[in-house]
Amino acid sequence: MSILLNNYWYKVLEGDENSFKLLFRELFSDLCNYAYQYTTDRFLSEEIVQDVFIKIWLDKEKITLNKSIKSYIYQSVHNSCINSLIQKKNKKQINNVLLSDESWAFIKESQPINSFLLEKLEAEDTKRMIQQIMLTLPAGSGEIFKLSRLENRSHQEIAEILNISVSTVRTQIFRVLEKISEGLSKNS
Repeated sequence: MSILLNNYWYKVLEGDENSFKLLFRELFSDLCNYAYQYTTDRFLSEEIVQDVFIKIWLDKEKITLNKSIKSYIYQSVHNSCINSLIQKKNKKQINNVLLSDESWAFIKESQPINSFLLEKLEAEDTKRMIQQIMLTLPAGSGEIFKLSRLENRSHQEIAEILNISVSTVRTQIFRVLEKISEGLSKNS
């Protein structure tokens, strides 16, 4: 495998984008798993690996290999993970320096959290997300859901109004609820 990756690398040095894509595809998943061991954050791990590959592509003429390209890329990901952890630690220290524990305690005492306000904000966000999801539904499904949830009509009433079977009403409501659930879980 190292020989194959090194062959890709030599073609990358000649500017071959397809070889670069093959090199990326071959290593990306394993590199993300490797980075995850340091970051414990999937998104950050993928971002680090992608950044390393971008940097390699941009600086390919400047890179001198003393080992295989695979080792070089793993070392680059390792270094980027360490740098990311250092930056994260420094940000935490800066935040801690900005406000002392006494300051935080004073803020908490003088400005109590209004849980009702937080719930209201969350409810408004959820309502907005549901409305966006509703816009993506087929017209029939959306109409059935509106009659059921907004007008509080029974399945039988909806079936009579739309001239469809009760089982169709149930099925469509179930599908809409699934889409809403999927949409909300993606956005949370």
